[in-house]
Amino acid sequence: MSRRVVSERLIGTIDFAAWMGGSFFQISPDSQRVTYAARVGAKQFVVVDGNEEKPYDAIMPDTLSFSPDSQRVTYVARVGAKQFVVVDGNEQRHYDGIPEGTLSFSPDSQPVAYVARVGAKQFVVVDGKEEKPYDAIVPGTLSFSPDSQRVAYVARVGMKQFVVVDGKEERHYDGILEGTLSFSPDSQRVAYAVQEGTKRFVVVDGKKEKHYDAIVTTGGGRVIFDPANNLRYLARKGSAIYVVEERIKGTEHCNYAGAFHA
Repeated sequence: MSRRVVSERLIGTIDFAAWMGGSFFQISPDSQRVTYAARVGAKQFVVVDGNEEKPYDAIMPDTLSFSPDSQRVTYVARVGAKQFVVVDGNEQRHYDGIPEGTLSFSPDSQPVAYVARVGAKQFVVVDGKEEKPYDAIVPGTLSFSPDSQRVAYVARVGMKQFVVVDGKEERHYDGILEGTLSFSPDSQRVAYAVQEGTKRFVVVDGKKEKHYDAIVTTGGGRVIFDPANNLRYLARKGSAIYVVEERIKGTEHCNYAGAFHA
């Protein structure tokens, strides 16, 4: 006869009178640590494993997080009109703003990257090092490669958008399709979908692929690398929907893995 065994384990305590609620509370990925933001009087501060960090004018919402290995903590704080990232209790440079949703650890939990704003310009900061400023860094595009050694994002200058990989700009286009920028599993390749006039096409390692009427990114359509680092995506030409596949095996190259008509 089976018997249920229920156990409990204390991982931390919270001062609920000071806790700011909601996203100001995080449990580490390994479920061993707790951090939260608290308010006492006019000041706000982060508490990590029961230890209070430095008080600030504000802790910015939705920025408090643990690293993937559960060993590090980061968040965005504000003093006066300036915002800045705090990593493991250490303040980084102060800026006019840190756009929401840009702060993240790399997969190996070492570098931290985010977007900063000074005046009307935005730029990426990786491990405290500032990259080139642009009119905008497109939201949701800043990402690390799987091996944590590379960084890519979409930037905008005027009406043109382009991908920046390892600090180097690629060709400028009318637009980079949302959610298509991706690294291969081995971190060596980069792909994304482009809008140029009325045509759409995928760029792989800086090289343009065939033009189509559309790159399908709805209904489950994605520009994606498989575990073998081969690229696959759906494309439309007229009423036909194609499964496009690029294989990297010697000199093999397959443009059409299949097609069907809408």
